[in-house]
Amino acid sequence: MRYTGTKLWVASLIAGTLISAMGCSKEDGPAQWDVDLLAPLVNTTFTIGDLIDDTLLDVSSDGSVTLLYQSQLFAVDMDTVLKAPDTTFFYGAGLANGQGSVNLPAGFPFTSQNDLTRFDLEDLYLRSLILREGTLRMRLRNEIMSAIIGTFRLPGSTFPDGTNSITSEVGPGSLSNPTYSTQSRDLAGSVFDLRGPAYNDVNTLATSIDLLLDPNGSGATVNEGDSVVAEITYSGLIPQYAKGYFGDRTIHIGPEESDLDLFANVVNGTLDVDDVSLKLRVENGVGVDVQVRLDHLRAMNSHNGASVDLSHTIFQGPVNLNRAVDLGNGYAPSVYTTTMDNTDSNVDVFLETLPDQVTYELDLHLNPLGDISNGNDFLYYDSKLRATLELEVPLRVIANELTLEKILDVDLPGTEDAHGLQSGDLRIFATNGFPFSARFQMDIVDAEGQVVRAVPLQGLIASGVLGANGVVQHSVDSRADAQLDADGIDLLYAGNRLRLRAIFNTADQAQHVRILDSYRMDVKIAAGAHYLVNGDE
Repeated sequence: MRYTGTKLWVASLIAGTLISAMGCSKEDGPAQWDVDLLAPLVNTTFTIGDLIDDTLLDVSSDGSVTLLYQSQLFAVDMDTVLKAPDTTFFYGAGLANGQGSVNLPAGFPFTSQNDLTRFDLEDLYLRSLILREGTLRMRLRNEIMSAIIGTFRLPGSTFPDGTNSITSEVGPGSLSNPTYSTQSRDLAGSVFDLRGPAYNDVNTLATSIDLLLDPNGSGATVNEGDSVVAEITYSGLIPQYAKGYFGDRTIHIGPEESDLDLFANVVNGTLDVDDVSLKLRVENGVGVDVQVRLDHLRAMNSHNGASVDLSHTIFQGPVNLNRAVDLGNGYAPSVYTTTMDNTDSNVDVFLETLPDQVTYELDLHLNPLGDISNGNDFLYYDSKLRATLELEVPLRVIANELTLEKILDVDLPGTEDAHGLQSGDLRIFATNGFPFSARFQMDIVDAEGQVVRAVPLQGLIASGVLGANGVVQHSVDSRADAQLDADGIDLLYAGNRLRLRAIFNTADQAQHVRILDSYRMDVKIAAGAHYLVNGDE
C-alpha cells in the first residue's frame, strides 16, 4: 500500500500553521494539528475491456464493437482410438524333472526358436506401427553353470539404427542361486511390421530368441529342473504412426466440461444480446470415417448455477465426418462446419447465461460402413478429432444487474502506526459515458479478496445521455457517498483494499443499445476526512 501525496493535499494548511507555531514554546515530540479536508484516495476507470477482454473485440470504423471469440470445445486424441498396453512375453528352456543330467559344450544353443508376438489391441487390427516412444527390455534369468548369451530379434521390423535385435549376457547361476541381467533399448523411431512372418496377419510380430552357452566358456552340466528364461517386455508404447483397420465400434465421450473465459470479468447479472452467430467446426485428423452423435452441449454459469442446453437440428441426428487424407508424412483433416443463429437455435439464450463452462457428451462411431479402406485406416501422433466454437456477437445489449468489479489499492496519508486520516465520509465521483445507469457496492477486502467489512453507499449513477441515433452524446457526472469510521480507517491502514462493484442496468429493458469502443466511466474516490498532521502516535 502506498502512502503518498499527503504533503501536497495539506501544504497550504501546514504552512499557515507552522508560521503561527514558530512563536510557541517547544514541547517533547512533534507538534500535531487537526484539520478537515477532502483527500483523494483512488482513481479508476470502467471500460468495455472490463466486461470483455480487449483481445476479443473487433472495432468497426464507427466505433461499434463486435465480440469475436474462438474456443476449443473438445479434442479426442489418438489415445482414445489406439491404446497399446505394456506387454510381457516369456521365452526359455530347461531340463525337466526325471531327465537326469546332460553335459553341454561351449556355444551350445540351449534354445533357438522362432515365435510370434500377438498384441491385444481390442478392436484394432494393425498392419504397421511406427513408434514415437517406447522401450524394449530383455531380462535373463540363468540357472546353468555357464554364462548365457541371449539375443532377441524382430524379423521384418527395424530399429532406427537399422538393426532389429537386442543382446544381453548373464553370468553362471544355479537352481538355488540364479543370476540375472537386464538389457533395454529405446524404441523411438522403430518400425514394426505387424503382419507376421507370412505378411497376412495383424497385431502380430515375428520374433526369434537364441540362448547360447558362452562360446568362450567351458560348457556346463545341466541338471533336471535347471532352466534359462528370457523375459521380453514392451512398455510405454506411443505410436507416431499406425495403419490398419480401426474397427466398427462406438466410443463414448463424456460427460466432460470445457472452461470458457469469455465472461470471466462478470461477477453477476445478465446480458441480453440482440444477435448471435455461433459456428461449430469439427475437424477429423484420423484416417477413419466417423459418425458423431451429440447428446448435449450445455452452457453453465458456476457463479449462479444457471444452465442452458443448446437447441439445434445438429442434435437430432449424426454428423458424418469423412476420413482424413494420408499425405505420407502428415495428414490433411476433413472439416465439417455448421452455423447457428437466433433464427434456428437458442444460441442467444445459451450465451446470455454468461457461461464460464460448457459441458458435453457424445458418441463417436468409427467406420460405420465397415472396412471400406481395406485395412488402410491410419493415424498420426498428432491426429485428433477436435471441435471448436467460433462466436460472433455485435454488442447491442440490454444490461440487467450486470456487475463488474475493481480491487483498488488506497493511497493513504501517514503510516499504519501514525494515521493521517482519522474518520470521515467517502465521496465517489463518477463520470458515466455508458448507456447504462449504475449503482456502486463497496467493501473492504483482505489480500485473498475476502470481505472484512461492507461500506454502505447512497446515491445512483446516471446513464450517459443518448442521442436520436442511440449513441451516447455526452457523459453525465454523478456522486455517491458512504461513511467511513475510525474502525474502517484502521482496516485500510492494516493493508486491506477496497472492492468497488459497478452494477449496470439499461433504462429501457426492452430496447437493445449499441456499445461503442469509446464508452467509459471514470471514477474518483475521495475522503472528506478529519486529518491529523504528524499522525496519531
